[in-house]
Amino acid sequence: MNFGNVVDNVARNTPDARAVGDPERQVTYAELSAASNAAANVFAARGVKSDDRVAICLQNRVTFLTAYLGAMKHGAVPVPVNTRFTDEQIYYVLDTSDSSVIVTDQAFESVATHVETALTVDGSVGANFHTLLEDASDTYTVHPRRSDETAAVVYSSGTTGRPKGVRHTHGNVIANARGIRTYHRLTRDDVGLTVSKCFHVTGLNVTTTPLLLAEAENWFLPNWNPVSVAETIENRDVTYTFLTPNMMRALLADEDVDDYDLSSLQRVVVGGAPMPTEQFEDAEAALDATVLEGYGMTETTPLAAFNRPDTAVRKPGSVGPPAREVVDLRIEDIETGQPVDRGERGELLWRGDTVTPGFERRQRETESFVERDGTRWLRSGDIGYLDEDGHLFVVGRRGDMFTVGCANVFPREIEEVLYEIDGVTGAAIIDALDDRQGAVITAIVTRDRDITEARIREVCAAQLREHEVPERIEFVDNIPRTATGKIDRIALGDLFGTLSSA
Repeated sequence: MNFGNVVDNVARNTPDARAVGDPERQVTYAELSAASNAAANVFAARGVKSDDRVAICLQNRVTFLTAYLGAMKHGAVPVPVNTRFTDEQIYYVLDTSDSSVIVTDQAFESVATHVETALTVDGSVGANFHTLLEDASDTYTVHPRRSDETAAVVYSSGTTGRPKGVRHTHGNVIANARGIRTYHRLTRDDVGLTVSKCFHVTGLNVTTTPLLLAEAENWFLPNWNPVSVAETIENRDVTYTFLTPNMMRALLADEDVDDYDLSSLQRVVVGGAPMPTEQFEDAEAALDATVLEGYGMTETTPLAAFNRPDTAVRKPGSVGPPAREVVDLRIEDIETGQPVDRGERGELLWRGDTVTPGFERRQRETESFVERDGTRWLRSGDIGYLDEDGHLFVVGRRGDMFTVGCANVFPREIEEVLYEIDGVTGAAIIDALDDRQGAVITAIVTRDRDITEARIREVCAAQLREHEVPERIEFVDNIPRTATGKIDRIALGDLFGTLSSA
């Protein structure tokens, strides 16, 4: 099934139901179906063939979804482009995806001419996409697609190297959307808010595509702003959204948000980066909504594991049970590759309906996939364990782990303890290199009151093993983060990763 059919199916069922809106316009499902048909005709008229890549470099707006669905309907492959990338990074995405068309606006006119055909929503470069849509036919026969054929290519953030173009099949997208719709009980009565960018798998596949499948309403915000979020929740009666931990902290800390009625909000999914355990209770109390942490990767579309709204027991620190309906999980020893026992730590390996078949130009496929007993598994690079009840705990990235003495240290576990200290508003652990001692555990901390190094060491000594207690503590105003809200450990390493032996 071509996922582009979804909007047409809803248009037949409830043509006048509101589908998606942004600060400038809103469309019904019938209008979105017609507009995406017109987009398919526009791409066809410009020589786009089946499986050709169509780059979309736009903020969260109705036009983004029109182009995305239109490309799919034509049998082409939409490639959302990170609007925070530099020109050089965007060139890399366009080149490695072999995009023949780009849909963008004046903000990216410097890269628009890098491909054969440029279409801009404001007519700044190439043809005016909106004008072409108005002139094109709004009927189209959707190109048939098998579930194993590529539906979209979503690029990773590229914080640890070159971005990877992750291929999502139509089967991946449908399985992910069905799973999230089912687990979160999304119906046509729900109203979603998409503030996470649609060039990222969270904005695209945690809110947008599941809400389409649920025949629900979705509101796009082009830019993150806590007051705009609160205003949209109040004015649109939003029931469901996704926020990164950084967004959640900013929303709760903004005093102006208190002026808005957020009582319609029922469920908030948190992900993209670990959220400290003690902040969940604060968030649920402040929002009077269920806050659920999940786990996934661009390579899992991203559904892999998360807490369900109806779960009787929610465990602090757990990302919930694996989504067994769509994936299988293997946890193996990082040295031997053998499966570990329940409760033991190891690298998380995934296979199943939401797992990507691979990357554009087979980038890093050799290191990303392994075969175990004749079965191909995706290596996540994450370290975790399952407890006795089957709940998954992620303790850190394999690449973030470092060794002190003869023991392994996982930054996330120390960061969780730091967040429990009153007054600590942010925490990150890195290993600073000393030519005499080797790795030195360094805590980077933000605070909203006077907290001493002695107090931090006291709490850590009481709750951590001796080798995990930070030896060095640095107080900063801000901790650098990536576009998806994760701690930017590369930037921190540049700032604090070397100690003088003088």
